[in-house]
Amino acid sequence: MTWWPLPAQLVLASTSKYRQAQLQRLGVLFTAFAPPYAEDAVAGMDPRQLIDHHARQKALATRLAHPDKAAWILAADQGVVLQDSAGARLLGKPHTAENAVQQLLEMAGKTHELRTHVVLDVPGHQWQETSVAQVRVRPLKRAEAEAYVARDKPLDCAGSYKIECAGPWLFDAIQTDDPTAIEGLPLIAVARLLRIAAG
Repeated sequence: MTWWPLPAQLVLASTSKYRQAQLQRLGVLFTAFAPPYAEDAVAGMDPRQLIDHHARQKALATRLAHPDKAAWILAADQGVVLQDSAGARLLGKPHTAENAVQQLLEMAGKTHELRTHVVLDVPGHQWQETSVAQVRVRPLKRAEAEAYVARDKPLDCAGSYKIECAGPWLFDAIQTDDPTAIEGLPLIAVARLLRIAAG
């Protein structure tokens, strides 16, 4: 159902089923588009800079490749930043069950930063916002991590968890300005940017 009309076509620069489901909750019409962009590491960028860079580059790649040049482009990138004695490390999507278990055990008993950077690109202007969640994972035994991964199968999720499913079993606390960002798209920030762009 369309609830919030926009003056131009909105293009989500992602084919993620999670982000599409989230954006549908705002009641805006949009199309999903896979940006022709590879999320590779960039020399000299720390994990936080890299997340922001990927979001901007997804927006740019979509702007250049999408046939509707008047469209509004919405892009986002998310990653887990884990601080340890070696510095800040970026944990991305695990892709395999074993990697997911290892990520959860690495984060167990620690607080990590779940960073989500969102970009709204309209012809002639671009807005950006960052949502940061401080997530405290409780101490976990391997059997607990394995059982969780088998249940939720978070293989395509940064951090190897799904807050919208059984993920709350994993946490001691979460501090954030936008709880929707934990699912992949900060809807409070997105709604704010769309209102600003619409004037």
